[in-house]
Amino acid sequence: MSVPPLGRRKRSDDIAELIERAISTGEFKEGDAMPSEKELAERFSVGRPSVRQALFVLQQQGLVEITSGARARVTAPSGKFLSGQLAGLIRRLTATGHGHEHMEQARLLFEAGVAWQAARVATDEDIARLKAALDANAAALGNTGAFIRTDVAFHYELTVITRNPVFAGVHDALVGWLIDQRTTTIHMPDADRLSVRDHTAIYEAVAAHDPMRAFHEMTSHLRLISELYRESKRLSEEILRQVARDVAGRIERERESMWSAPEGEPEKAAKLSESKRSKKKAAGG
Repeated sequence: MSVPPLGRRKRSDDIAELIERAISTGEFKEGDAMPSEKELAERFSVGRPSVRQALFVLQQQGLVEITSGARARVTAPSGKFLSGQLAGLIRRLTATGHGHEHMEQARLLFEAGVAWQAARVATDEDIARLKAALDANAAALGNTGAFIRTDVAFHYELTVITRNPVFAGVHDALVGWLIDQRTTTIHMPDADRLSVRDHTAIYEAVAAHDPMRAFHEMTSHLRLISELYRESKRLSEEILRQVARDVAGRIERERESMWSAPEGEPEKAAKLSESKRSKKKAAGG
């Protein structure tokens, strides 16, 4: 069998790679204005449209900033930019067949590791802030909106304790998905109280500077949330399916009752039957 030829690499991709290399080696430094499109085109022996497309690709990667009427400027990908890119990837991933399951696995490893690191490095001030976040979460019991916000804030406080901006960025990217998951699970009976119970155990492990215990308490908590999410989704589908069956059955019984013969009134029933046949004939049935 013949193998179809691979798609040809665009010239702009090659130019983007060369410019990225110049940035990484320090030839083009962060904050510097780039050479003009004309100068870059002459340097790489290509047309200006290829340079323009290459700069657009680099802008999408957060490496340059393009302003109308000015030269492109070298930038460093910010935490906000990287979080936005990752959040978009998460939205696309969770829309696929096994995407939610994959995200749950990734979150379990990530947050369990964050809890472990937080327990290692937490200062007295960190522990006080985490306790305040826990108290706010407990105080929000019964208030769905406030509980979800304080739930997410408790998990965020753990990333702050690690003093690792990568962890904070990953958490920011996960926030949208986390809120969706908690909005689903919060309606399960006692889900909020179980969550506060788990948060308390996590806090106590961090306050005791016990990394392994913190790791296991977070793992147990996230497994609970995952199971509640799956059961909530399953029960919602079953309930809605049963409601649909009940409504359809009721409508069918009303329809049959409408055309059934009232007991002791055969002549009336005959007229109803004749009327039904006439309507059907007139409709072309």
